[in-house]
Amino acid sequence: MALLGVQLLPGDILACILRRLAPRSLAASRCVCKGWRAIIDDCHLLRTDLLPLSLYGIFLMERWNPVLPKFFASPPLVQGKIAARLDYLDTDYEGYIYIVNHCNGLLLLWERVVNPATRQWVILPSPPPRRAGMEKFFDDRCLVFDPTISPHYEVLHIPYVPPMAGSTAMFADESEWPPSRYPIQVFSSNTWRWEERLFVRRGEAAGTIAAMKSDGQHKHRYAVYWKGAVYVHAQNDSIIRIILSDGEYEVVKSPTDTKMEGHVDLYLGKSEKGVYCALTCSWQKRIQVWLLTESCGKLEWILKNDIGLVPMFEHFSGDFQDEHSTPWILNIGSFDEHSKEAHAEDKLEWSFENGIVLEAGHKTEWDYRSEDIHFLGFHPCKEVVFLWLSEERVVAYQLSSSKVQYLGKLSLHCLRYSFPYTPCWTGELVGHN
Repeated sequence: MALLGVQLLPGDILACILRRLAPRSLAASRCVCKGWRAIIDDCHLLRTDLLPLSLYGIFLMERWNPVLPKFFASPPLVQGKIAARLDYLDTDYEGYIYIVNHCNGLLLLWERVVNPATRQWVILPSPPPRRAGMEKFFDDRCLVFDPTISPHYEVLHIPYVPPMAGSTAMFADESEWPPSRYPIQVFSSNTWRWEERLFVRRGEAAGTIAAMKSDGQHKHRYAVYWKGAVYVHAQNDSIIRIILSDGEYEVVKSPTDTKMEGHVDLYLGKSEKGVYCALTCSWQKRIQVWLLTESCGKLEWILKNDIGLVPMFEHFSGDFQDEHSTPWILNIGSFDEHSKEAHAEDKLEWSFENGIVLEAGHKTEWDYRSEDIHFLGFHPCKEVVFLWLSEERVVAYQLSSSKVQYLGKLSLHCLRYSFPYTPCWTGELVGHN
């Protein structure tokens, strides 16, 4: 009866009570029920070395070489904190540094893990050769890191079928892909070594080897870590959900069979309620946002927003300037040691109180048909998406209210990859240099 009474308490009051417990007792409280575990994890009650979940900006990678990362953010928020070029790394890249993936404040380069919040980094050991017959398969590389549970991280090399000209000697064209026993190379900072793990498939495959070969698009494939599972945007726009603790995986069909006409781009990300998917169509000036839900062990996509962007293009046409906003800028510079500051609980994120509400039916003579839409990412903690319009202006769009905030002007040659960055960890990076 006592436990039932505690469960009826509002979440914020229960969090205040749990915060008074000693670390050992607090850790034991995570085992009481799912509700308690969620409150302890979401409020970061177990860790004192986590940064507040404040969005710092958006990392950007261009297509052209040589290229360095760029960072689009509010100047006061990142002054003396984030070095966009990552030029504190000891690399031989000669002006080319590519961020392969990211997870909870850490970045994954080809063979490095980096924490921009502390400027610590580590070189990973080389992975072993793939098993015979899969030497020419390509890899999607994923980073797994949950600082609320452990300071350790893992890196996954997930094989995918090479394009039409590639060799798949181990598999016939009519073979299922991914196979029923999916070999994935995994590096663990806990053991400091690579190992091959076999993940057993639940349900159906994504398709055949032949179908995967025909999907020869060279595009960045996003990955998301959420509650013990890795979600990878795979070939033919399917989503592979890898359950690390169970050694299993399953294929989730993406919502790309929607009635959106023309070429559709898919962006997989994480936000307030879990795993999200955004579909963008520049031709229709339209975006759909989907949320992955699970009911009775079945995963399905739920359409949350179907957004026509014509009013937004009309509003931000011409020489628009929002006098109420503090525009963000493109940071392509280096870290200045003289401006180094201690991390503080920054309160400099924008507010939607001064945002505008776009209304349907507004007409204009401006020709918006040739303008492009680029999806920059999901806010990690709020149902907000970031859009790059006409290769000029960045806006934040609040899904629940349709309010739009102008963030600033962004000029790039050709965007390949982007993601909002939220620093989460100020502790020691395991194995750091």
